[in-house]
Order: sequence, then C-alpha cells, then structure tokens
Amino acid sequence: MGQAGYNTIIYEKDREEPQIAYVILNRPDKTNAISIGPAEVTGEIIDAINRAGDDDKVKVVILKANGDNFSAGFDLSVVYRVYGGRPGVRPQQARRLQTDNDHIVGMPRAILNCNKVTIAQVQGWCVEAGIWIVECCDIAIAAKNARFAHRGQRLGFGGMPLMPLALLQGHTKKLTERLITGRTFNGEEAEQEGVITKAVESEELESEVYNLAKSICLLPRDAIVMGKTCRRLVYEATGMNSVMAQMVFHTLGTNIVYAEDEKEIVFIRDREKMGEKEAFHKLHQSFEEALGKTKYFKSYSPPK
Repeated sequence: MGQAGYNTIIYEKDREEPQIAYVILNRPDKTNAISIGPAEVTGEIIDAINRAGDDDKVKVVILKANGDNFSAGFDLSVVYRVYGGRPGVRPQQARRLQTDNDHIVGMPRAILNCNKVTIAQVQGWCVEAGIWIVECCDIAIAAKNARFAHRGQRLGFGGMPLMPLALLQGHTKKLTERLITGRTFNGEEAEQEGVITKAVESEELESEVYNLAKSICLLPRDAIVMGKTCRRLVYEATGMNSVMAQMVFHTLGTNIVYAEDEKEIVFIRDREKMGEKEAFHKLHQSFEEALGKTKYFKSYSPPK
C-alpha cells in the first residue's frame, strides 16, 4: 500500500509483514516541520492513524520520518498565521480554540486513541510537536545522538506540558526544566528520564524498531486492542491523557502581552521583518548564549 494521496506524509504497509503499518513524515526539505490543517501534516496524520485503526490486519503502527531528522516541530511559517493572524490583525479566540482542538491537540489525541500498538522511531532533531508524537506513542526508540528540545516554550508558552502524562513520563522536575528552558538533550538522557523507551546506536535504529514490531505482531489482535483500551481507561480515570488544558493554554499562549522591555524577543513580529529562519535563530541564540553560562544546563551538541 502506497502514499494514499497524502501531500506531507506516506502511509504504507510493510511488504514482508503487512501487520505493520508506517506513518512517515515526508517533508525532509523542511526538516519534517509539522504544518497545520486538514491537507497538512496534522490532518494527514489524523487520517492515517484512523486508517490504520480501521484496518483489522494492522497490529503495529510505526511513526517515523524520511531524511536526517524526525521533526523540527510545528512549521514556523504557518504558526499564528493559521488562525488568520497577520500584522494589525489579532484572530478571534474562537478561531484559535477550534484550530487548536482540531489540529494542535487533535494530532496527538489521535495517536493516543489509536487501538494499535504505536512505536516512534526517532533520529536527528525531535522538537516540540515532534516530542508530542513520541510522548503519545506506546513505545519510543531513538538514536543515542538524537536531539530533543521543547523549543516552542521560547515562543511564549513558558513551560506547558502536552498532558499530565507527559510530566510523569519525563519525571516531572526533569521535564519541567526542559519545558521552561527549551534546552536540547540527547537520546540517552531522554531514556534516563523516561521520555523514550530506549536509546540505541544510529545504525541499529531501523532494525531494532522493525524486529520489535514483528515480535509484537505475534500477539492476538484482540489482546492488543484490550491492552491498549485498558491503558487508555487508566489514563482517563486519572486524567493523565487529558489534552484540554494544552488546548486552552495554547490558545491563550498565542495571545500573550509583551512588556516594552520584552519586545526584542517577539518571534511573530521579527518573522514579518526578517523571515521565520532568521527570526528563529535570533530568538534561540539569546537563550543558548544565556544557558551557555551555566555549567549543568547547556544544550546538548553531538560530537563532531
């Protein structure tokens, strides 16, 4: 089964083991940045996950990415603009809430609610919404030199978790610091802190994920669905998988007020003047320089 008419992802089944389906981010030229909308990455992932869920033959869904990086997070060329926001126009809260419900949290919600075993396969950069995909999968395997960062916090979100479960996965205080500072950490640290299941050597990533998925395919279909449903029930009973807070506070976060002495770090304003890449680098450079003065909280940089 091939791409199935998608623009930004590929959905296909494994040729040797059709009980394994792949949802593949396919914007390598954009560092697999996650665009927002029905015919964009968020909408197409939702559709592909539902497609796998409706296919009785599929037992395992592997979420992976083409190219050197898993995902750079949300596409900064459409952030805020997706609400209709532009210079001099502040979009309605109603529009923000609807978009956030349908896509910003709609994508991770779909992964959370998938009745098949979901595995994230992570290489290179895995930023913000990319980490959300990882957090919502049942199992996550990453290269040891993969780079994780909650960079969206620097755009004005100040440390918001996707869901309560995300804080528990990242051992609360560890992940809270990552959320607030936005600093980069590697696959081994992500494993130690519970953000991923296992960190492996880069050259072993593909085979480890595939062989693990094949072993899971030995489980009966009903057992897979019952196990997944039971875990979801526990999450719901404790409120751990609720994404409502993220939806509401993401909407509020796109409408924060900057004081006069803070306006030099406003990405949305700088993007209009210098483009998203330059605005992005300007914002993060100031944070990285400040963190560089600490001994224990510098961003991870892979050895050359």
